[in-house]
Amino acid sequence: MKIILTGATGFIGAEVLHSALRHPRITSIIALSRRQLPIKHEKLTVLIVSDWLQYSPQILQACAGAEACIWSLGVARSLSPEQNRKINLDYTITAARTFAEQFAEGDGEGKKFRFVYLSGMLTERDPEKKLWFMREARLIRGEVESQLMELQKEHEKSLLTYVARPGGVQARDSFFPAMLQPMFRAITVDDLAVKMLDTAINGHPTQILEVNVLRVEGKMIKKELEKGQ
Repeated sequence: MKIILTGATGFIGAEVLHSALRHPRITSIIALSRRQLPIKHEKLTVLIVSDWLQYSPQILQACAGAEACIWSLGVARSLSPEQNRKINLDYTITAARTFAEQFAEGDGEGKKFRFVYLSGMLTERDPEKKLWFMREARLIRGEVESQLMELQKEHEKSLLTYVARPGGVQARDSFFPAMLQPMFRAITVDDLAVKMLDTAINGHPTQILEVNVLRVEGKMIKKELEKGQ
């Protein structure tokens, strides 16, 4: 299976890439990036993107045949609200729409392209709701989620969108007790990565994957993968 990945230079995206390189179902990874990655692998192709609002024919040609995208690109803070909105919202929706139109509608097998978006636990879709902290970031992610849902309706024959809402994401070797993760709505980055990857491969019964689902199912999938190695 061929997939597209963004945000591979970040904490979570890098773990998704690591999981994808090891997964037996993944045969090709197209990493869209703003800079080169410090890793080389026979499965991995890194494409430098200069314009995230209009993909070049060369990039689209290289991505042809992809069946899913895991979108981990985004910023929590930026120099201006406009830039924050551009990177978190415009880049994401442009990609989802482009991939749905380019890689699914012309597929004779009728497969739907899966777009897995990395959101956050405190995301808010209601712009009228009073928020006391991180208001801008939470509302922008909420708008991304809403637009992705609408985009799926527009492309119902070609697109499936999924939203991952992790809470506090911890390093693999975190000393935080696993038994306390449910209480604090925490998740280790490897559990999150394998669950997002599994959703890209197999889909999921629900569009919104909250942190408890991500953690529990991620741990189960990780154990199954370890057994098969």
